[in-house]
Amino acid sequence: MRLKSFESAGLEPLGEGEEKRTFVNPEDETRIVSEKKEGAEKDTHRQLKGRYYLTKIVHNLLPNNIPDVYNAGESIDGKQIIDAERISHTPGHKFLQKVRQSGGNEEVALEQMNEEMSEGIGDLDSELERIGFSFNIDKNIGNYTKDKAGNIYYLETFKPWEVDPTKPEEFELLFNEEELRAAIESIPDQEVKQQSLKYLDRLLVLFEEDKKELLLENKAAFEALADSGPGIKELEDILKPFLEESFLQNLNSLKTKEEAVESAQREYAKAGVDIFLKKLKFLQEETKITNEELNRLDALRRVVSRAIGMVKLGMVDHSR
Repeated sequence: MRLKSFESAGLEPLGEGEEKRTFVNPEDETRIVSEKKEGAEKDTHRQLKGRYYLTKIVHNLLPNNIPDVYNAGESIDGKQIIDAERISHTPGHKFLQKVRQSGGNEEVALEQMNEEMSEGIGDLDSELERIGFSFNIDKNIGNYTKDKAGNIYYLETFKPWEVDPTKPEEFELLFNEEELRAAIESIPDQEVKQQSLKYLDRLLVLFEEDKKELLLENKAAFEALADSGPGIKELEDILKPFLEESFLQNLNSLKTKEEAVESAQREYAKAGVDIFLKKLKFLQEETKITNEELNRLDALRRVVSRAIGMVKLGMVDHSR
C-alpha cells in the first residue's frame, strides 16, 4: 500500500543521521515520521514491511524500551517513511542533534549522553541479545534516549534481513528466529503473544518471497552473461609459450638479480602474466566461467609466476 506523501520541507528535524531524518508528525505530536535521505540505500518493499513487523514484535516484548511503530512504507512520491511513537529526548540527546544540524563538534554532547544513559544502555543491549538480536543493534549512542520515567529506549527500527556480504547470492535473517520465537512464547498476555506470532509468520513469508525473487534475478543475470569458452581459450593461448618445458627451465635457472634484470624471456613472461590477470578478472565478472575453470587457469598462471620468481636480497626466489 502506498502511503500519502510526507512534506518535510520547512520542518525542523528532531534528529538526523547518515541515512535518514526524523520529524514530529505534523498531524500528531505524539508520533514521529522518519524518511530515508536521497541517495541512501533503500529497503526492498518486503524488507520495509518486514521492518514494521519485526519492530512491532520487539515493542511487544519490550514496550518500555522500544518505540511502537504504526506504519512503514513507500509514499506516492517514492520516499520510504516510517511512522512511529515519539519518545522524549534527554538534554544530551537534544544537544547532540543541535550540534549535528549546525555541523559542530559532537564530543561534549556525546559525553553528556554517556553520563545520562551509560548504565541503562548495557542492560537494554543484553535484553535485545537475549531475544535474538546479538548482531542487529547499531550501538551508536545517538540511537538511544531516556524518557522522563527513566526508561532507556533504542530508537532504531529493526531491519529483518539482508544480502549476505560474503555470499551475494544468499539472504540472511538479522535475528535468531529460535530465540525470538521462544521470547514471544513467554509473553503472558495471550492476545499480544498471538499477534506477535502472526507478525513473525508474515515476516518469514516475506523473507522467503524476497529470497526467491533475488535468486530469480541472479539466475537471469547469469543467463545474460557471455559464454566463457572463447575467453578460456584466449587465456590458455597467452600462457602456452611460457609453459613450454624449455622456457620454464630457463626462467627457473635465473638465480641472481643481475640475471633476472638481463633476461628478455623473464620480462616477456611478466608482461604476459599481467595481461592474463586482467583478462581473467574480466572473465570472472562478465562470463559464465565456473569456479573450477577459474582455479585451473590460475593454477597454470602460478606455475609461470613461480618460474618468474621474486627478487629478494639480490637473489631470485622461485618458491612462490
